[in-house]
Amino acid sequence: MKLSTRTLIGIISALIFATDLFGQAQITTKKEKIKNFPTATTEIVLTGDELFDNVLQDCISSSWSVSPYEFCTKEQFEALKTNPGLYFLVPVQGQFRKESEPGITLLTLVKGGVAADKSIGDMMELTSFPLKAADAPFGREMAFLPVIIRFIQDQVMEKVGSELKAYSSGISIKPKTFAKLWNKQIYFSEEDISPQVNTEVISSLDPDIFFDEDNTEIFENGDYNAVVSYVVAPLEPQKGSICYKMLIGADTHEIYYFKKHQITASNGAGFLNSDMKAITGVRKKNKR
Repeated sequence: MKLSTRTLIGIISALIFATDLFGQAQITTKKEKIKNFPTATTEIVLTGDELFDNVLQDCISSSWSVSPYEFCTKEQFEALKTNPGLYFLVPVQGQFRKESEPGITLLTLVKGGVAADKSIGDMMELTSFPLKAADAPFGREMAFLPVIIRFIQDQVMEKVGSELKAYSSGISIKPKTFAKLWNKQIYFSEEDISPQVNTEVISSLDPDIFFDEDNTEIFENGDYNAVVSYVVAPLEPQKGSICYKMLIGADTHEIYYFKKHQITASNGAGFLNSDMKAITGVRKKNKR
């Protein structure tokens, strides 16, 4: 559940007031609980899939800079997860409230502690990022892993440094970042478009928006001024399943667009008419 800024301020104020009243009371805000993250060891939990693990290890070795880290197996994670002095970056099967089984895999950063004896879901979560469909083999997401790893690091350091952001959940992109799409060449993979997107909307798109069978090569080549689509959704959506939609810079690795929606009969997985209209709108507005 995403808390409003007013609610967050109320929670923090209540905690500080309680501390003042009792003098000896210990501050237990989330920021206080995770303040040791930059000096504590983060265990990077490997999946057992050799190809994915190799890419993950390369990404971490080349770009992880926010804390000391080690790699561990799933078995080692099970033995270490109750240690409150450790943090864990672990692939998690995400199941939303109305789903009968997990629909997607997320890459999640959690803090160790006794709650881990119940489930990963009971551990303190710092941040999480959608990775792939739960039942799908590792594939296209490996190209975007450097972006995901960098974004996770940015997110956690914001939370370590801010009481308000420590309690925030979800991912949002600033309007000024979204506005940067105004002059980009956008390449959608055809599989990233919802079946409900109509021809009228497609025909209204400007000439710098393209549709390819697969845009992964454009991203891997780092094409200048190019932006590619990436969608994470269950292979077989159920009631309550969520679809995540992203636009990512091939040359900058910046995430310009991040939205999610609940999959229904009228709103399938992928970019919707509303997404296309929003993208078109920001491009027209900023080209004036």
